[in-house]
Amino acid sequence: MTATAKKTPVPLTERKHEAIQQAGTNVFMLHGYASATMAMIAAEAGVSKQTVYNHFESKEGLFKAIIEELTAKLMAPLVVREATLSTPEQILLALARDFFALMLRPSSLALYRLIVSESARFPELGEEIYAVGAGRMLAMLSDYLRRETRAGRLSVPEPELAAENFIGMLTGRVQLRALLGVSPRPDETDLGRRAEHAVKCFLAIHAPRRPQATAPAG
Repeated sequence: MTATAKKTPVPLTERKHEAIQQAGTNVFMLHGYASATMAMIAAEAGVSKQTVYNHFESKEGLFKAIIEELTAKLMAPLVVREATLSTPEQILLALARDFFALMLRPSSLALYRLIVSESARFPELGEEIYAVGAGRMLAMLSDYLRRETRAGRLSVPEPELAAENFIGMLTGRVQLRALLGVSPRPDETDLGRRAEHAVKCFLAIHAPRRPQATAPAG
C-alpha cells in the first residue's frame, strides 16, 4: 500500500453497531442496568429503537456483547497464531500490562461496579456476564497454559488453578483501591513493576521441568 492509499472505509452497518454498543455502555453506566431502556440507548446512538433491536435482540444481549468485546480485546494475544510467535514471558507480560490498563480504566471500573450491584437483582445476568467476561478470560488463559505445557515451554499441571492465581496476582489490592477510590491510580512505572513481578513469580513456579541427570554407574 502506498503512502497516499486510502484506508478501506468501515461499512455503515459496522459503524452503527459500534455506535450502539458505545451508547449502551454510556447509558448503562449512567442509569444502571435495570433503569436503562433500549429507547434511551437508541437516542444516545442517534438511531431508531428498531435499529438497536436489529443489532442486539435484547438489552441483556447488548450488555453481554459489551463485556464480551472488552474480554476479546484483552485476550487477543493468547490466540494460537500470536502466541506461537512469542515466548511465554513476552505473552504474559503483554497480558499483564493490558490487563492493568483495562482494569483501571474509569469505564471498566464503572462497569464492574454496575455488574456487582445488578447481579444481586438479576442473578441469571450475573452468571451470563461472568461466562462471557471473567470466565472466558480464565478459560482462554488456561488453554494457553495447557498448550505451552504440551510444547515444553511451561510446566503447568493445573492450568485452571494457575490461570486464576496469575490473574489474582494482578488484581491484588490495586483493583479494590481503585474501586473504592482510596488512593491515586498507580503510574505506568509502578504498573510495569507489578506486571514484571507477577510474571517473574509465575514463571519461577511453572518453568519447564529439566530431566534430572542420571548418576554414572560406579
